[in-house]
Amino acid sequence: MLTYICKRILSLIPVLTVVSVVIFSIIHLTPGNPARAILGPEASAEAVAALAEEMGLNRPIVVQYFSWLGSVLTGDLGYSPFLNRPVTEAIAGNLVPTLQLSTLALLVAVAIAVPLGTLAARYRGSIVDSLTQGVTLFGLAVPSFVLGLLLMLTFAVNLRVLPVAGYTNPFTDPLEGLRYLILPAISLGGVLAAFLTRTTRAAVMDVLMADYIDAARSRGVVEGRLLFRHTLRNAGLPILTVIGLTFGSLVTGSLVTETIFNIPGLGTLLVNSIERRDYPVIQGVVLLATLLYLLVNLVVDLLYAVVDPRIRYSEEK
Repeated sequence: MLTYICKRILSLIPVLTVVSVVIFSIIHLTPGNPARAILGPEASAEAVAALAEEMGLNRPIVVQYFSWLGSVLTGDLGYSPFLNRPVTEAIAGNLVPTLQLSTLALLVAVAIAVPLGTLAARYRGSIVDSLTQGVTLFGLAVPSFVLGLLLMLTFAVNLRVLPVAGYTNPFTDPLEGLRYLILPAISLGGVLAAFLTRTTRAAVMDVLMADYIDAARSRGVVEGRLLFRHTLRNAGLPILTVIGLTFGSLVTGSLVTETIFNIPGLGTLLVNSIERRDYPVIQGVVLLATLLYLLVNLVVDLLYAVVDPRIRYSEEK
């Protein structure tokens, strides 16, 4: 197991290297000048050129990349002239809200999808199955930001039971923090629940058609125990895979939701940084998001052995 983990961690290095090259190249080849953004449109060309020289933007892009990469390897993601603080501090200040929103959204998705998909598979062809497929189709067709606006209009504007937008840290005020996060979590997790429901339904249906399930029924195993203990556990691998990929996409894809609900997370930080051409912050956020996504997938792979004891990671892997 330890050898497998070490190999998987080492395999992350080439992926992160490729991502760093791609994002660095795209950012620096995109039209726009951070020096001009800092000084404003009325600044003289000489002043802009002097600031660009001071920031090292006039150096060859290859030289800039390796200079940045060397700093990253020492844990230094650079300095943001717009925020007037190190990039690591800027990311650390915005990472917690994103993780909180992503975790709550994942809980919403799992709480909706796993029971609903399991029941739809158990009663396939019934009205329950038809309604489930209709709901999931609607969820797949509606973008999360549209669902978020509908929830905002219903519960914040019309009913006035939840705040429209904003953020309070649940660690300091759990109740108030949950009130601010519940709508964005439902809008983000509700859409992902549609995809997870279909995966759960398909996985559970495959297991229900197995011979050992019929044998368990013939021995008189209670249907509820058969469904949620034996069937769901054996269908756990594809469900766990989708849950892991879903959490990775939640962390990296909550940009629009955070912007709509004014949550100071990584998505909001990234949008603001793109608007003002804050290269160090953009590079740092994208690199961190990629690393989180890869680590989540690594954890999911390791959890396979917990869900299915038949899986073992040999030294040869």
